[in-house]
Amino acid sequence: MLYMSERCGAWQVGDDPERGEVQFRVFLPGGPDPHIESIRVAGDFQSQLGAKDWDFINGLPLTRDVADARGVFWTATTGQSLPKGFYEYKYYVTFDDGHTRFVTDPCARYGGTSNQNSGVVVGGSRPSDNPIVPLANGRRPLQDLNVYELMIDDFTLEERADRAPLDVIRDRLDHLVSIGVNAILFMPWTAWKNQQFDWGYEPFQYFAVEARYTNNVHRPEEKLSWLKQLINACHIRDIHVIMDGVYNHVSYDFPYDQLYLDTADCPFTDKAFGGQFPGLQDFDFSNACTEEFITDVCLYWIETFGIDGIRFDNTVNYYVAGNLAGLPDVLGAVQSWLDRHGEENFSLTLEHIREDAADVTNSTAATSFWDNSLFGLTFQGPGWDGRIDSRLLNSLNNRRFLAAGKVPTLYLSNHDHSQVARRAGMRDDYSGETGQWWKAQPYVIALYTSTAVPLIPNGQEFGEDHYLPEDDHGTGRRVISRPLRWKLCTDPIGQTLTALHRTLGLARQEHPALRSELMYPDEWEEWQTQFNPVGVGVDVARQLAIYHRWAPQSDGSVENIVVVLNFSDTSQTVSTPFPSHGQWTDLLAGFDGNGPLWSTTVSGDSAAVPVDSHWGRILWRITPGPA
Repeated sequence: MLYMSERCGAWQVGDDPERGEVQFRVFLPGGPDPHIESIRVAGDFQSQLGAKDWDFINGLPLTRDVADARGVFWTATTGQSLPKGFYEYKYYVTFDDGHTRFVTDPCARYGGTSNQNSGVVVGGSRPSDNPIVPLANGRRPLQDLNVYELMIDDFTLEERADRAPLDVIRDRLDHLVSIGVNAILFMPWTAWKNQQFDWGYEPFQYFAVEARYTNNVHRPEEKLSWLKQLINACHIRDIHVIMDGVYNHVSYDFPYDQLYLDTADCPFTDKAFGGQFPGLQDFDFSNACTEEFITDVCLYWIETFGIDGIRFDNTVNYYVAGNLAGLPDVLGAVQSWLDRHGEENFSLTLEHIREDAADVTNSTAATSFWDNSLFGLTFQGPGWDGRIDSRLLNSLNNRRFLAAGKVPTLYLSNHDHSQVARRAGMRDDYSGETGQWWKAQPYVIALYTSTAVPLIPNGQEFGEDHYLPEDDHGTGRRVISRPLRWKLCTDPIGQTLTALHRTLGLARQEHPALRSELMYPDEWEEWQTQFNPVGVGVDVARQLAIYHRWAPQSDGSVENIVVVLNFSDTSQTVSTPFPSHGQWTDLLAGFDGNGPLWSTTVSGDSAAVPVDSHWGRILWRITPGPA
């Protein structure tokens, strides 16, 4: 890890919790000449040294060191101790033609609060005060996880007052555990370019936590500690922590560009590599320094913060078929580090929304890909009326295309789309019609009983129903604040949906058959619009689906599950085939603590199973092995 092992950015010298000197360090990789004549650093720390704050002309000069074959280092140290606190700074760069430029630190570990400043912390809790604890019961395979997609700002805005958002999240972790969540995918926590609300998908500083997420006005010296404490709180509860890594594109304000007289000379971004992301500049992975930089970013968060997985955003634009540069090399380097350090079950998930997603996952060190198939069938386009077609069954079993140990990540919606409760039963995106939330229930059941890893966007569990335009035509209305309204948890809709997610989330944790790769029918031809001769599959006319899941047990028995889903507006009694005789118990019956339990005794090849409209049954039995 060149960038962090060489202490690029700004660091306190020593571990004194009350005061310390600060060292500033900039690295420029070998390659194009940036034409820098000098670098000075200034900030609100200068008054502590007897000078004037933000006096760039008299700022601390950085010394140039060309002895390292990897590139050039520029370094300065305050020479005097600063009292504990949070300090902001920026570099003043003079180029050899006389031009000058104010430049943010590309390797800062803290974003500033304004003007694209960088930050450094002196004192406060030390790294040794916040060691990362491992997951209570060890890191589990990806297939065993129920993943919750969490937007830090929206998740905390209603409740945080003047606390740091990363601190506030801890208040709701027990709620997530109660609904069966054992992994959180945090939308990007790395720093963005200004103080306006952002989703974090326009990266600015890759080693820094966004200041908005760490700011507690009463404890300004505590920053990274909030993230470490949050990760520990998750690990104590056996919740995996997955970070969202945006490595294809960067902001046009990316600091490394500004360190080159001609910004087009910056080797990190001099040209697009695999594809162009509209409105942003792309990393050039044909240059080795870019791969090294992004790999270092990944390893910094893995090693320093003990995360359990990374979701790689927009991988279609830095993957070129037949070329190891870009995504394959980065994934390979990360996996090699994990192997060397004995790290198991670390998830590497691709947002590769393209038909070759399974092939790319299989041919790289990736463990999963975001699977858009069920989302595409859930109240989208022709499916606004909630009617299923013969594609449903295959969308629940795309795991068949992946190698052993790899599994798709499936969802009804995610941060890029309106909430499913909003869209359920709508005819268009413009009428303002209230969604018929109950129509989403069989889709939720299908999600948790598929062979994929289920992903739940924050608020879906209680029916949050924000609208999000698929295309805002450049108005910026997609990326706006949509705070979770936690009181919805307690209304009748919220209580019902939360109970459903809780029942399904905990059932998936408890029952291996719901996590296995085994499903029948394994494949469903799209011309098939009725049940097959066995009596399973999709019946489009009746809006029914039946499929089997199972998992062999160590004692020779088999855990069997038969799923019956009714997407229609009427209750139906369905002749359902079962793989064995005996009593079958419905895991969904009484899901809300009020309704009656239900089971059926099967003595023939099938049994009549009543299913309410927009509902389902998950029928469970352990079939004994041979005597």
